[in-house]
Amino acid sequence: MPSSGYYRKQAQICASMALASRDPGVTARYNRMALEYLARADESELFSSPMRCAIFGDVGSDLDRD
Repeated sequence: MPSSGYYRKQAQICASMALASRDPGVTARYNRMALEYLARADESELFSSPMRCAIFGDVGSDLDRD
């Protein structure tokens, strides 16, 4: 899974492309893509943080299996 930095850079590129476009449809599409990348960056940070285990438990752990 790519890092949150990767997703944030992609969002920045899309936002720049949106600013450069004169077509409202293309602008909207790039802005939507930028927001999606930012959401992925936030998700990536959430699932890679040390608090993940405290919040979600250790995914794939054998502790809850019999």
